[in-house]
Amino acid sequence: EKILEYTGTYEDYLRKNTDKSFWLVNTNKLVRYYKGVDGLKTGYTKTALYCVTTTAKRGDLRLITVVMGEPTSAIRNSETTEMLDYGFNTYKVEKILSKDTVLAKKKVILGKNPEVVIVPSRDVNIVSSKNSKKKDVSYKLKIDNINIPVKVGDKVGSIDINIDGDKNMEVDATVLRDVDKVNIIALYFRNLVDMFI
Repeated sequence: EKILEYTGTYEDYLRKNTDKSFWLVNTNKLVRYYKGVDGLKTGYTKTALYCVTTTAKRGDLRLITVVMGEPTSAIRNSETTEMLDYGFNTYKVEKILSKDTVLAKKKVILGKNPEVVIVPSRDVNIVSSKNSKKKDVSYKLKIDNINIPVKVGDKVGSIDINIDGDKNMEVDATVLRDVDKVNIIALYFRNLVDMFI
């Protein structure tokens, strides 16, 4: 993501506020003229001719195109634009699970909170044709032994995701919030309360 801040800039000064500052214009003109383009690398050699690797994002859909061996930069850009148009017009991203989707809650003995909330470690998306029917998606959660303390991002299990009856991917499960270890006094009183409820 950091590199896209630079490759997605069309023109700017380098070495600003120094006596060696100079104006630089991106050789990837699509950054300026094609909606969503934010990189990545142009090139030219006598053997490879005009080449470009382009990345563009609209909504949740990111596309990457590679064009090589074109006689001019204009043809290189035209070929890239055609591919991007095709990709954005033909495909869509479907969100299956978001990283804050609550999959389960599990009791933990030594946590400051008596239970942890289990979520996917990342958003889970699939790319499909805009003309295709909606996919039949299901998932199965497997929870590991959870050792307290546990932090957001720590793996606490896995999610098997099935699309149209086939296992397509496995994603780590994590916790929604950090859970610290409870101190011995709080644990004693918690157990005491549990005995009388």
